[in-house]
Amino acid sequence: MVDADGFLTITDRRKDIIIRGGENISSKEVEDVLILHPAVREGAVTGAPDRRYGEVVCAFVIVEAGRSIDLDSVREHFFAAGIARQKTPERLVEVTELPRTAAGKVKKHELRAALSAADG
Repeated sequence: MVDADGFLTITDRRKDIIIRGGENISSKEVEDVLILHPAVREGAVTGAPDRRYGEVVCAFVIVEAGRSIDLDSVREHFFAAGIARQKTPERLVEVTELPRTAAGKVKKHELRAALSAADG
């Protein structure tokens, strides 16, 4: 966004990175494993605010019809895939749809805002 003085202000992350305890975690890397879970139809990953680590990995999922999911099954899935513990989702939010742009890209800033509102 450009203000009245002509300065550009970045209002969202340029790159989709979660910073957990000083370590950069790629949301895309986590999403690539998440969507392979048999109960996940669609998923998106963002950072969720955390007092201890700054952020933790939070997965938003749309569940396949007739299936169920919980955080334990997600953890088991990531463990079986050999993914480092710090990259494994620590929060799981089931949604019926993911907010998207006209081009179909997930609006992760809206997901992060929903987390902040829920925690606030």
